Amino acid sequence: MAWKRRILKFALAWLGACIFLSGLFLAGAAEPRIAGEESSRSGVFVAFSHDRGIRNKMLHAAGAALLEWGKIYTTKASGDAPIILNDKTRSAIPRGGRSVVPLIFETEVGMKVQVDLYDEAAIGSGAFDAGVFAALALHAMHGDRPPRAGSAYDEPPGWFIEALAEELRRSREGMPDGLYSALIQSRRPPDLAVFFKQKPQILDATSIVLYRAQAVSLLRILKMADGFKKAFATLLTNPGFSKDELDPLLGAFPSLGSRADFLKRWTLDIASSSMPPRRASLSVEQSDRELADILKSVGGPEKIAEAARSNGGAYRLRECAVQFFHLEFRAHPLFQPILEEYRNIFTLLSRKPKASVSAQIADLEKIRQLLVQRSKQIADYLNWFEVTQLDAPKSLIQDQTKAPNTLLRHDPYSLFLDSLEERGW
Repeated sequence: MAWKRRILKFALAWLGACIFLSGLFLAGAAEPRIAGEESSRSGVFVAFSHDRGIRNKMLHAAGAALLEWGKIYTTKASGDAPIILNDKTRSAIPRGGRSVVPLIFETEVGMKVQVDLYDEAAIGSGAFDAGVFAALALHAMHGDRPPRAGSAYDEPPGWFIEALAEELRRSREGMPDGLYSALIQSRRPPDLAVFFKQKPQILDATSIVLYRAQAVSLLRILKMADGFKKAFATLLTNPGFSKDELDPLLGAFPSLGSRADFLKRWTLDIASSSMPPRRASLSVEQSDRELADILKSVGGPEKIAEAARSNGGAYRLRECAVQFFHLEFRAHPLFQPILEEYRNIFTLLSRKPKASVSAQIADLEKIRQLLVQRSKQIADYLNWFEVTQLDAPKSLIQDQTKAPNTLLRHDPYSLFLDSLEERGW
């Protein structure tokens, strides 16, 4: 009988398990759910995020970057091997403070290219654009020969990614205003050897503005070469492309001529594209409004120090310093020292997040408020002065200053002449 009891217990347990699983199935059929992150697909990209808004933002920005990328290269990414856009804003930013990180993973069918987003603000600042361009370049560089797990792989050079991101930024916002000023402040002609050695992620506001301008000019010259797309596709698969040197570029584009010819064309293109736009200077009130918009992006003056210590704060404050630099070029002359001081504070905090600058910010805000208040008072006085001026006719003024006629004559000749004068003759 013991064996019958064991069979009965087994049958009851199996029946209970079936009922439990069927209940789960029915519950899932009534209310379908996706465990973990949800995904959205658009073209060659698949976005994963808990937040639908972030998914849509990532896909929209990636689509704009793909259109810009299509001008120089026809991507081979497809729905079978999409580029993953992964929202990691709920995670801490990794060491190095990079708010957007492009990655390559080895898979059973080849490789997977992924862009991890750690800070939502990076979508509008240009950092996410740069990450997508890096992912597209990595896909093109290693699509035929995927790297093995744990092995080193070539990455696209910094100037190339910055050039693409800057071109996309200019298509939305126009030519940066402070570019000419950055070229003048450098006090030296462009040098390709120095340019290739620079690391864009550690440059200050003035230097990154000039670096991006030089990168755009370099890419623009390559685009003007004969057979650009075909030669560029070959260049991407050349390991020398990632070494930040001129020789691989000259080898891929022989129509560019010698090193000396290329340097001359590059220097002239930088100079011609750096001419300041013809814009009228902003008023004090307009300068103050644009300054307020930049400060608002970090939570206001009282949140600057907190923003510097937050995830991705170093990159965010450096980009704000770049915006201050561009605004200095158009701002009212009285407002330029305030913008310069804010630029120095943001640059310092991007390097030393724990620096004590609260007293400097408080003094700046007092000066800013006094300047705006005094500007309004001057404007009010000028408006009052203009309104209170009497536009009196000259004839009235002359009549009021004319000496009274005390000797009135009533002879016929005098009366006749008086009548002619009254009729305006």
